[in-house]
Amino acid sequence: MKAGDVFKLTVASKIAGSLILLDVNAEGAATQIFPNEFAQKITPLSANVPLTLPDEYYGFDFEASGEGESAFVALVVNDPVDLAAVAPKARELKVELRARETLSEIVSRLQKTWTEDLDKRGIRWSVGMLRYHVE
Repeated sequence: MKAGDVFKLTVASKIAGSLILLDVNAEGAATQIFPNEFAQKITPLSANVPLTLPDEYYGFDFEASGEGESAFVALVVNDPVDLAAVAPKARELKVELRARETLSEIVSRLQKTWTEDLDKRGIRWSVGMLRYHVE
């Protein structure tokens, strides 16, 4: 992409669940793209049904900025795990996170044992990444 390019993101998952989407730049700074303060319709992803961001509720477009390599990191959590302390639904887009620490905290919470069912098991979740370059 070129700086100033307007773009949308489409996320799809083979499993249903709650989406956390981060934009991580080359310096390790991250922005929580979803959920956030502008995403008024925060519903879980359905399996194999794409979600395009920003949607009509945002009221603005995403615009490429900065230079260099970056990546979108998407986590889909199949089980209803409360991650509000590390990925609040109303987080502001202007909040800059330290990607390594934020992702480590999220993953450490997801590696706990799920005890809500009769059988103990790991929490069901998946992760995907898309690298991109801004000129």
